[in-house]
Amino acid sequence: MKYSPVGEYSLMIQDDGGGMSPEYLRHCLSFGFSNKCTNSSIGQYGNGFKTSTMRLGADAIIFSCRKANRLTRSVGLLSYTFLKGTGCDDILVPVVDYEFDPSSRNFKRIMDRGEKHFSSNLSTLLRWSQFSTEDDLLNQFEDMGCHGTKIVVFNLWLNDVDEMELDFTTDDEDIMMSGAPKIPEERAKVKRLNHMHIANRFRYSLRVYASILYLRLPQHFKVILCGRTVEPHHIIKDLIYRECIKYQPQVGTSVQVDVITSIGFLKGAPHLDIYGFNVYHRNRLILPFWAAGSERGRGRGIAGVLEANFIRPTHDKQDFEKTELFQRLETRLKDMTMEYWRHHAHLIGYQPVTKSLPPAYYTSIAATNDSSVAQATATTYARNSRAKASGVLNSCFNGGNSLNPLHVGALRDQMDYGACSLARRNMRTSLYMPSTPQQTEPCKRRNSGSMIEMRAQKRHNTNGVNVVEIGEERSSLLLCQNMMLKAECSELEAAGQTLRSKADRLMGELREWQRKQRSLTDELEFYHGLSAIHRRIHPIASTSSLGVGWI
Repeated sequence: MKYSPVGEYSLMIQDDGGGMSPEYLRHCLSFGFSNKCTNSSIGQYGNGFKTSTMRLGADAIIFSCRKANRLTRSVGLLSYTFLKGTGCDDILVPVVDYEFDPSSRNFKRIMDRGEKHFSSNLSTLLRWSQFSTEDDLLNQFEDMGCHGTKIVVFNLWLNDVDEMELDFTTDDEDIMMSGAPKIPEERAKVKRLNHMHIANRFRYSLRVYASILYLRLPQHFKVILCGRTVEPHHIIKDLIYRECIKYQPQVGTSVQVDVITSIGFLKGAPHLDIYGFNVYHRNRLILPFWAAGSERGRGRGIAGVLEANFIRPTHDKQDFEKTELFQRLETRLKDMTMEYWRHHAHLIGYQPVTKSLPPAYYTSIAATNDSSVAQATATTYARNSRAKASGVLNSCFNGGNSLNPLHVGALRDQMDYGACSLARRNMRTSLYMPSTPQQTEPCKRRNSGSMIEMRAQKRHNTNGVNVVEIGEERSSLLLCQNMMLKAECSELEAAGQTLRSKADRLMGELREWQRKQRSLTDELEFYHGLSAIHRRIHPIASTSSLGVGWI
């Protein structure tokens, strides 16, 4: 926003949330204050708002209104220019508050600390902000209704060449970083493909970054940038030959958590020089396209998505604390990348890296896409019970596509099976036995059906595994998955019963309020009729005694 045609740009962030009371606004502007003391939320250090706004510009003014027991409006100023200009040794934050007065239907000043203190804060706000009068300040609430917050960051920082760090003019519907690389010419197709990919664009485009910032958006939540809604981008939908692996790290002495990682090749591989994992925490992106120690050559084109709630982010939400849990996760993701590369690189045109089948905990199923190889692979393993169970374990990782079941292989720190105790000997033979010759993979795996049969026969000869043993293992696996599904169905039925009870209770309350509304409406009409009769009978008395009251 600009306050005048020749004025400098300011960055305005506004929401229609609950807003902040005068007390809470002061807490927000205080350094080191936070009431978020649980592990279920981000923002436990009490410095996020201050450090983020001061990183963008020298000054920020905050408008917040809230309707609880009373309707209040508050204005606060966090200004580096003010502190430097006045030579303050302490951090002073001027704040003024207003409260709605029903009798006058106007907002009156709240002067809990005296009129002199209020006037001093107001004069500081008007002198060091872009607003010259008190009415200009209050006019900022006109588009906010009775709840919400507006933040205006001004005196935005410049870069090394004295240009604004934020570029507001290149794209009318986006805010860019100054000095963003230009789009390559059409003839440089590979270079253009890499440049236009979201993995590179998020570094200098606020719209692209906001589109991947949240793993899941609540139903009634949206982000609007420069007047246009930001469409969420689910990175998991960009993956082909997708796998889904369960990792179960040990947190503490007895707590074990499930971390489901979706991994695959990005659309456009092998031409994309992009790789890495997108690590979310409490639904928010912390590490975008993190390499996780992978080798560039063998991780090319591979990407993954996971939500790691068991490790703590740093105060700026741009990294994780380097604990032992984090290091173990990094090692596991590196191994996962190498594992995936060995067994899937040939699907996008590379030479086969290994002739062995994937391990049992890494059951393979490709996401449905236009490739005939992927379709054949999905057909081959469609009857694998572990594929069916994966959609129940975490449906959000499938991007809402119920036709594309994901595989979940249970994986502990030591790569155990976790869900049930099964005989693991030669499990991969039972899981990858093709039922018919038509279900084997075409062209890119030369003599694929015969190779699998040869491997199965070799394992049969070497280890003495017979068809009965394979059938018993498969039956045990199916029984285990059946138990898991029954348990989850029971939980869902209980949750459904609770919701139905709550709905019945709310409907009862709604009918009671509707009854009260009808009663009050009838009473109001009665009094209106009575008042009209009184005016007709005593016209002079009613006008002369105006304000005395009849009822």
